[in-house]
Amino acid sequence: PEPQPQPAAPRKSFIVAECEAEARADAAQGLCEFPQALAVRLALRFEKRPADILSSMEQAGLPAAKDQRSTVKAIMRLCHPDKCKHPEAKRAMQILS
Repeated sequence: PEPQPQPAAPRKSFIVAECEAEARADAAQGLCEFPQALAVRLALRFEKRPADILSSMEQAGLPAAKDQRSTVKAIMRLCHPDKCKHPEAKRAMQILS
């Protein structure tokens, strides 16, 4: 039998790609590490659509755990203002909690 073609990897959404570019700029400015900036940017962008936050973070390659609660906790650790010096880190934590 002929090998079946593999489905194409899902294309990153434009919003996720935009957030990645903003996060790279934040990291280049020394605000925080790229994964931290990305978590903050995604949380802020999806504030009005909380149901999409986790899927966008997974699509961007941020930590995904075995369940939703553990995933949120891992992402919140990235954004925590004590660990992340991004100016919007506190707001991102409020969105995620």
